[in-house]
Amino acid sequence: MTEARISTAPRVAYQGEPGAYGEMAIVREWGGLAAAVGAPSFSDTLSLLGLGRPDFAVIPVWNSTTGDIHDTRVLLAHHGPRIETVAELTVPVVHCLLGLPGASMTTVRYIGSHPTALAQCRGLFTTRRGLQPCIAYDTAGAARELAALGGNGFASASRNGATAWFEPYGSSDPTALGVIASAAAGRLYRLDVLAESI
Repeated sequence: MTEARISTAPRVAYQGEPGAYGEMAIVREWGGLAAAVGAPSFSDTLSLLGLGRPDFAVIPVWNSTTGDIHDTRVLLAHHGPRIETVAELTVPVVHCLLGLPGASMTTVRYIGSHPTALAQCRGLFTTRRGLQPCIAYDTAGAARELAALGGNGFASASRNGATAWFEPYGSSDPTALGVIASAAAGRLYRLDVLAESI
């Protein structure tokens, strides 16, 4: 179906930064032959698609832990007249707790991630009451911001001048910070896996 619509490698939009689950879905579906285009929000992702900038967009609509992702369902209904659903993808989401070198399960107090990932990992916060969930706009974006703080060779912690997810918490100890993201994001941003399949 994609070959009939587009003669060259498609451009596919997703919400997030490199290492996000949306990017993983693109790699899985197009076998590495599509150009992944990250956008700051699901709304921005669909707006880009509505303008015809990418050829496709990958948008999550449901997950097995929290069910429907209401925000994206509303956005899809709003953009409905301008876009068409062409396929459904299933992508396994395996969250890890990631930290800077030197961090451990005993040092981490603040955990940043996308609100959906935080909700998917509520068991972690229930069993370890001292952990504070912190909202970030993206799982992989939270990982990149933490890597930048740790001096892992990544650009500034904030994105486009926005406040990094950990700044309001004022922790002077970077080992007190962790993120929920994929193991792939951990490898990309050179973060240690502190716990798998959380």
